[in-house]
Amino acid sequence: MAMIKTKKTGVYYNETEDKDKVYYFTYNDINDNKKKKWIKVGKYSEGIREINAFNLRNEQISKMKHGKDITVISTKKKKDYITLDTLANRYFEDRKSSNERKQKYSNHIQPLIGNKQIENVTKADIKKVVDSVIDLGRSNGTANSVLSLISTIINHSIKHHDLKVVNPCMGVSKHKDDNKRERFLTIEDIKKLKDEVRENFFVNLFVEFALCTGGRLETILHIQKKDIDLANQTVNLGNLKTKRRYTGFLQDELVEILRDHLPTLKANDYVVTQKGLQEKKVDHKQIHRRLKPILDRLFNNGLKDDDITNRAVIHTLRHTFASHLAINGTPIFTIQKLMDHSDIKQTLRYAKLAPDSGKNNVQGLYR
Repeated sequence: MAMIKTKKTGVYYNETEDKDKVYYFTYNDINDNKKKKWIKVGKYSEGIREINAFNLRNEQISKMKHGKDITVISTKKKKDYITLDTLANRYFEDRKSSNERKQKYSNHIQPLIGNKQIENVTKADIKKVVDSVIDLGRSNGTANSVLSLISTIINHSIKHHDLKVVNPCMGVSKHKDDNKRERFLTIEDIKKLKDEVRENFFVNLFVEFALCTGGRLETILHIQKKDIDLANQTVNLGNLKTKRRYTGFLQDELVEILRDHLPTLKANDYVVTQKGLQEKKVDHKQIHRRLKPILDRLFNNGLKDDDITNRAVIHTLRHTFASHLAINGTPIFTIQKLMDHSDIKQTLRYAKLAPDSGKNNVQGLYR
């Protein structure tokens, strides 16, 4: 058995045939002629990480002077240390879940609370995850589906694996369905917004890309220099929900900005970021911090926070793009392609904005 040393003192692991990691720690037992002992802590798939083994080692060294047995300690810790990742892996395996659900977990849930011990997951943690989905510019429906997935994962272990916890998702409110969101920016609104952000290079660039492509917040922040073809005025966009790539088109005003900006960047540099920081993708919170107050001041004065029908938010820029395509008579399937909607039903909400709803065709049908 080949042991691989980690960066943590006294902590090792070995790899199993299925590429799982099994963590161990070692110490010299002062109560047994300083004999070197190896203690198995647990597997990566069980939620164990090197930091857990390192903390157990420190605990044993501290308690060893009192003759306490590390085997008892480590066994108890292994049994008690059940993370949300452990429950998720169990659920996905039992239910033979789709890759889409697994991807939703790894994108939205795992980075924030996946490695947290399930007994310590609180309603505040769950709300933080749900709110982070909204911060990424995703719909309320997506946020609600993430909440539902967490609850389902936990309930599965409560019902089928005798997990003794109260589901922390209970009492966490769902976001109101935003399929009824109707607000989009008018031509005059767009002019006001552009005038407001023109002197802020970072925010102005984001707004220009959003209004040209209708891309989601993270889609725009992931654009790199190599994705842009100025000769053809196109940009290769990534749909982070589906892992698909699709093509967006750049208007002349944005092309002129990019003609000056792109020569300062390397191929893998991120385009929509602050000058001098282009090697690292900007955090979406930086856009929220700068753009949300502007949208509130220009368009949301007097509106309640939960007025999803009329409030202008960052996602409104995507809605604006699709709405004006429809107003200008763009075929619905072209809008679907430009928005990279998986289902035409997502696009049909804009059909009512088309200048020719079919009325003229019906009126003259039999004449």
